[in-house]
Amino acid sequence: MDVTLPTLLFWQNGNDFYGSHQGVRFYIQPKDNLFQVEVWRGLLNKQHSTIEERADFPLNEEGLNALKAWIATLSP
Repeated sequence: MDVTLPTLLFWQNGNDFYGSHQGVRFYIQPKDNLFQVEVWRGLLNKQHSTIEERADFPLNEEGLNALKAWIATLSP
């Protein structure tokens, strides 16, 4: 199953995003020309969870595709 995320334009306009994919929850923010991603599991929100993974990807189409693939690999 593919990870569904907004288009590149959404991020280029400075928008943050919370999402989930098969039990993996994530927060993505565009910063310093990067996608900065934090990942956690469970039912609680980010503030009440332990961040398990962090990663950065270039803020471009290739980075967006790599980000989607990375999140997919974290799913059970």
